[in-house]
Amino acid sequence: KDADWKWERYDLPKSELKTCIPETRGDQDFWWKPYFQEKLKQPRHNLLFIGDSITDFWTYPADHQYPGGLNTWNKRYRDIATNFGITGDKTQTVLWRLTEGKSLESYTPKHIVLLIGINNLLQGDTPEDTVAGIKAITDYLRKMLPDSKMLILGIFPCHKQAADPIRAKIRMTNERIKKLADSQRVYFVDIGNVFLEKDGTITKDVMRDWLHLSPKGYEM
Repeated sequence: KDADWKWERYDLPKSELKTCIPETRGDQDFWWKPYFQEKLKQPRHNLLFIGDSITDFWTYPADHQYPGGLNTWNKRYRDIATNFGITGDKTQTVLWRLTEGKSLESYTPKHIVLLIGINNLLQGDTPEDTVAGIKAITDYLRKMLPDSKMLILGIFPCHKQAADPIRAKIRMTNERIKKLADSQRVYFVDIGNVFLEKDGTITKDVMRDWLHLSPKGYEM
């Protein structure tokens, strides 16, 4: 027992990595916590999406300030899926939502889709530390929901040019994420190439700011 490790009560292994230590958004909590609480009021379906803005914007309409994938969501997921995506989130904030935030209380989805980590990479975390955070989430979900199956999506490519340094970090991260899958309860798929042109570039037609999917991108 480690009295200094606050997260032992949730059976999280002690870590020095910020990507593995649950936390809120600090000075953004004035909007983030109420937004999170609103998410918990949704109908709880057997399919649960967990992630950041890429997941969150599934439910934003095409004419929103931040155009999203609502049309496709309504066609394919509205009646079967719950969206626990929050824009700007990282692995550590997802860990807080699952533990202290109690987002899984009285909720046992049969299937989970997890897409997280791009904000860690864009804000300076290494691929290794980002994967450690994703592993912490995956391990926690496996303990909490032993009968649920999980699909981890590879982090999507971003920024316009194929040679942008973030692309290499994403590839390194995805190669490591892949190893978390056992193809029995945890699966991995990388669909990132769908969004790329033949020369590896990204168009604003698919990602409206070379990071967030356009309505067309969500349809793809």
